[in-house]
Amino acid sequence: MPPFPPPELMQRVGRIDDPDLEGTYDRIGRSCRERLERLLPQDWSWNGKTVLDFGCGAGRTLRHLLDSGAELHGCEIDGPSVAWLVEHLSPPLHVVQSTEAPDLPHADGTFDLVYAFSVFTHLTDHWAGWLLELHRVLKPDGLLFATFLSEAIWRQFDQGPWDEDSVGMNVIKTWNPWDSGGPVVFHSEWWIREHWGRAFEIVALEPRDPDNAEGHAATLLRRRPERLRPAELERPSADPRELEAIRTNVKQLHREASELFAQLSQATSGYENLASELASTEVELQGLRLELAEIAQSRSWRLTKPLRAATAVVRNRRRG
Repeated sequence: MPPFPPPELMQRVGRIDDPDLEGTYDRIGRSCRERLERLLPQDWSWNGKTVLDFGCGAGRTLRHLLDSGAELHGCEIDGPSVAWLVEHLSPPLHVVQSTEAPDLPHADGTFDLVYAFSVFTHLTDHWAGWLLELHRVLKPDGLLFATFLSEAIWRQFDQGPWDEDSVGMNVIKTWNPWDSGGPVVFHSEWWIREHWGRAFEIVALEPRDPDNAEGHAATLLRRRPERLRPAELERPSADPRELEAIRTNVKQLHREASELFAQLSQATSGYENLASELASTEVELQGLRLELAEIAQSRSWRLTKPLRAATAVVRNRRRG
């Protein structure tokens, strides 16, 4: 059995509250492989294939493919995760660190399969660029498996009733820092088919995980021969749902911005109160300094100076 990464790396790819951290991490990785294989074509064989785990973390899924007979690659933005994989599981793995910009070091047409668990669920500005970068590194007729967030997860973020027609590509928690999970991206099935379908044939699509009622949706895509530009994927279609989806997301962004402004105002008010208290304390301290200076210059303070010095000498001798 391959070694487990340290707890902080296991927790980075999804919070695990079960005290059996390693057991749960292992089960999640195994279920990822099983779900992937469920959507792959019936005649699929790992043996001899070249495969990329896009957003591999510390190898949660890759560890379950070590016996598959495939040449396994991984890319990951988190430096400590990459360093751990290089030290402990390379070889047989081939792992590189990626950046936020869509740019992989692999040659055109390298991979038979790329899979991405919970990656496009957080990509906002660069989603089209990354989708086309994966298109570039896939072989002709290569396959891309990707999970996305849909109705099952929508309820967990308290976004009201799910309306497939008004979601499209919907970004919430836009300003959430990456160390807290980053932005969260939802997709409607119609939007996936319209926009991702411009570069890929939709082979299969699961709006929900049949093994997990609160799990991600998933799709299996086959590379089309056309080489597109990001703007061609991003371009809205004539479907009226496009405009409705934009309106929904704008309302959410306004709500999030208002909440953040309220938090900022509260924090600023607290800072102003603290600054006022510090100013008052500084005034009191300055007054004490003036009083001490007056005492030091007084005649009685000067006359008792020898006595204070003698007392200090006696005190020091006693300590000695």
